[in-house]
This record gives sequence, C-alpha cells and structure tokens, in this order.
Amino acid sequence: MKTATVLLLLASTASVTAAQAIEISATDGFRAHYVVSPANNDPAARTADEINAVNLKLAASGNTDADFQLGLAYMQGIGVQQDLATAERYFEIGAIKPADKELVSGFYLEHGWFSYSPEKAVGWLLAAGRSFDLFEAAQAYRKFNPPQEAKATSIYRALLNNPKTPEYRRAQMELGNLVLDGKYSAGDDAADHALNLEWARIITQELLGQEEYTIAVAYSAQVDGVPKDNAIWLRFCKRAAAYNIDLAQQFYGQAMLEGEIKNRSPFEGYAWVRLASEKRFSNKNTVSHLEAQMSPDQLSEANSVFQGLVQTRAHDGAYYSFDDPLREPSVAELKALPDDDPDVQLRRAFTLESSTHPEDYDQALRLYRIARDRRGMDVKVVLGRDYLYSTHGVTKDARLSKYWLTRAADAGSKPAALYLAKWYSGEGGGTPDAIQALTWELIGHESPTVVTPPANLSVADKLTAMQAYAAWLTTHPGWSTPPSAQ
Repeated sequence: MKTATVLLLLASTASVTAAQAIEISATDGFRAHYVVSPANNDPAARTADEINAVNLKLAASGNTDADFQLGLAYMQGIGVQQDLATAERYFEIGAIKPADKELVSGFYLEHGWFSYSPEKAVGWLLAAGRSFDLFEAAQAYRKFNPPQEAKATSIYRALLNNPKTPEYRRAQMELGNLVLDGKYSAGDDAADHALNLEWARIITQELLGQEEYTIAVAYSAQVDGVPKDNAIWLRFCKRAAAYNIDLAQQFYGQAMLEGEIKNRSPFEGYAWVRLASEKRFSNKNTVSHLEAQMSPDQLSEANSVFQGLVQTRAHDGAYYSFDDPLREPSVAELKALPDDDPDVQLRRAFTLESSTHPEDYDQALRLYRIARDRRGMDVKVVLGRDYLYSTHGVTKDARLSKYWLTRAADAGSKPAALYLAKWYSGEGGGTPDAIQALTWELIGHESPTVVTPPANLSVADKLTAMQAYAAWLTTHPGWSTPPSAQ
C-alpha cells in the first residue's frame, strides 16, 4: 500500500470533492493525484483505512459516489494495494455524472493512471455527452493510431449546431486547421467552399491575433527589455481585438472606457467589452454594470455601436475599427500594401472569399495558410522593418529593429536575416560590421553559393562568416522558411 504524495494543490474536481494535485516524476512527468474522501462526508473517517471502510459499506448499499471514491483509492493505491483492474470496475459503477465520466477519460490519456488508450477515453467522453466532452472526444479520435479524422470532423460538424457553446468556435478552428492542412473539406460546391474559407479565416485570425496580442503585452508590461509604448500597444491590441481575441477586446474596450484612447466614445468601449463577454464569462458582469448605468437612449446607441462591429466583421472579415486601413480599402489601396504583411494577406484572402472563380478560392486558402504558418515570424519582420526604416508611423530605432528581426530569424524567417544583413551594413542606424553582414546574407539566402562576399573582406573574415553561418545551421536544424506570399 502507498499514500499519494501531494506536491501542489490545484483544484476540486467533480462529485469526488477530491483535491487534485500534481506529482512531478522523473519517469512519468506530471501526473494528477486525487484525495479520497468518504462519500457521506463522515468526519470520523480520517485515515485511508477508515475512509475506505466507510466507502465499502456505502457501496454495498448502492451508493455510487462511494464506488467512485473506491475507484480513486484502488487506482492510486491509497489505503489499499494498487489494482487498476479493480479501479476500472469501480469507475464503471460509480462514474455516473458527466463530470465524473470526463474525469475518468483523462486517466487513459497522457500522464494518466491507466494504460494509454484514446479509444477508452473516447468511450467515457461520449458517455459524458456535454459539448465540452464531445469536443474532447473528437480530439482523442485524432490520437488513434491511425488517427480517426473522419469521426473527429463528424463531431466538429455536429458541434456547429449550437453556436452558444464555447465548443462552437473551437470546432470552427479545428475544422479550419484541417482544411488548411488538406485533411478535410466541407465539399465541392460554392456553399461548401464558403464554409472552408470561413473556418480557415477563423483559425488564422485566432493564431495571428494571439501573436499580435503577445506583442501588445510586451509593450505594456515591458517584457524582455521592450520599452513601454502605448502607441505600439494600441496598434497590436486593436488588431488582435479585430481578430476576436477576447483579452485584447477586453483591454481595448477598457482603455476606451477609461479615456486612455483619444477620440473614442464610451459606447465603443462598451461594444468591445461586450464582444469579449461572448467568450469570457467574467466580462458579463462588467457589461451588465455598464448597461445598468445607461439611459434607454444611451443603451440604444451602445447597442447600435455593437451591432456596427458585428456587421463590419460580416462585411470586411474582422472587427476592424472605423479608422483601420483594412476596414474598407479600395482595390488599389489593398494592392499597394506589403505582400509579406500577414494582416494584409488576411484581408486579401477575405476579399477573394466572395469570388466565384476556382482559382480565387485556391488563392484565398493559400493566403490563409501562409498567414497561419508564418505568423510567428512575419509579424515580427514587419515590426522590425518599421523600426529599421521608420514606416507605419514608427520612429526609427536601431535596437528594436534588431530585437524583432533577430526573433523573426530565430523563428525561421530568411527575409528577417536579410534585413539583419542590411542592419549590419549600417542601414536604419545599425552598427556596421562586415562579418556579421555577410553571415546574415548567408543565412538569409537559400544557398550560400549565391552570395558574393565584399571584395575588400579578407579571407580570414570570410572564413569567420562561414563558420558563424555553419554554427547557425547547427543551432537551427532543418533551417527553412515556410512558403511566402511572394
């Protein structure tokens, strides 16, 4: 027999009223433990033996909560000899409530107690039957060997029948990834293509929005030496909010309500917080409080602003603010924007969604795929380039251009490496260094053979650059960049 070692108390779970804890093991990694309790909350039962005795008696009289507690005891070897087969039998009797069934499903997945079996996990999740459980069942189907993508997508499609649950949006995003990866299609007619593109747009906006919100936070919280800059924070928070990132919407709206953003009405702030509340329950109280303070006319105006944002997303593909250049750009204006900007790629793809030409459908998917796959690098390239050349209203800053371009290169961007070569050539206030400039030229091109070193560079300096290039390849295995929009 053994008693579970509890290292970190986390939460209470399901009907078991069992405190969940995490065991850190050199062999198993992280594994959750659960405190076993008497099903009748008998205060006299304090030791493991006493608790198990109470639960055995209760189970014999038909108390299924007691069976569940006994399952936990036998699973972990608390007060009894560990016996996983016996634990499973008790769970089959005692896991009655959906939350209990969902809990048992996790025992068959990574870092669980039973032998890894996504098949058994799926059975428990389907039996639990809530939207959350069904979504997790779909995720588990994809862990089968081989993956059961068809069964997973069938569940995702079914979850789209209830737009009021969080799993509605999660299912859209999963379908979007499957479409972009070429693993699923709603079908071949115009309506099916429209669904494919909508899902592809939603997942791309979600992932790019998360990336841009991370940058906004860096400028707000001064992460890793990034200076506090409200203008840059606003640029990226506003764009992340447009892409339906709830935290971005919340803080963007709050900044308006508190008067931190000029020329914005509190009704706009209300609208953004209300959008966030559709995904974050904690914001609903804020919305109710704001509404309670409004007169009927004010509430009518606030609702009008909110509906305006909703209509903007339907018409322009995202919740763009009225002053966003991507809200209603002309064909010429959209064409003139940088091809490598993922925000531009998203907007161009959405413009193509309404086309009936097959080649435009393919191009829209391609643009969404590029924006999704390169989001971690290209958004940093654009910002680093802005600092390098003082574009998009950004003040030239050599340190920050190098900071963002270096991170983009680390993420896999060859264009970022070429901009760093320019930085080390002295552009944008960069520090001239011929060896570093050549090194980044080598890194940024598909093959070092296409790079011609400066004629005035010594053989020793060229060798140093080649050695630095080789060291980069060693620390960046498989160095390559996903296809660009160019």
